[in-house]
Amino acid sequence: MNLKHFSRDILILLAALAVAIGGYMSWDNHTYHDTSQAKVSLQQAAKAGDDTILIFHKTGCSDCRKVVADVNRGISQNTTSKIVVDDTKNSDLYKDYQVSEVPTFIRLHNGQEINRYSGTDTQEIASFLEASEQK
Repeated sequence: MNLKHFSRDILILLAALAVAIGGYMSWDNHTYHDTSQAKVSLQQAAKAGDDTILIFHKTGCSDCRKVVADVNRGISQNTTSKIVVDDTKNSDLYKDYQVSEVPTFIRLHNGQEINRYSGTDTQEIASFLEASEQK
């Protein structure tokens, strides 16, 4: 096998890998990662007595897009609460929690609402998504 040809193939592969990783990182920071079967996840968390943070957003919402990177960062840093993310455009779950604006963050303990925050203040969102449910 020709060494030059082999080197070129490796460079092409590395370039494709870099593009794929960059695309994933961009997608990860600009997309909400909805929980499949959010209602079921909430019921299971309540049964287990898990502390849960329920996040409502809507596809196409400019306020939701504005804070998605902050929300994803807060989710990844929270290691103690179960996180459930729901798109109000594809679900009626928001009606059960009387959500009238997005983004909305609701903290639940044993299935009962403790507190909520609606808005785009990044410090409020970071504080809300912190691990401690005593906030």
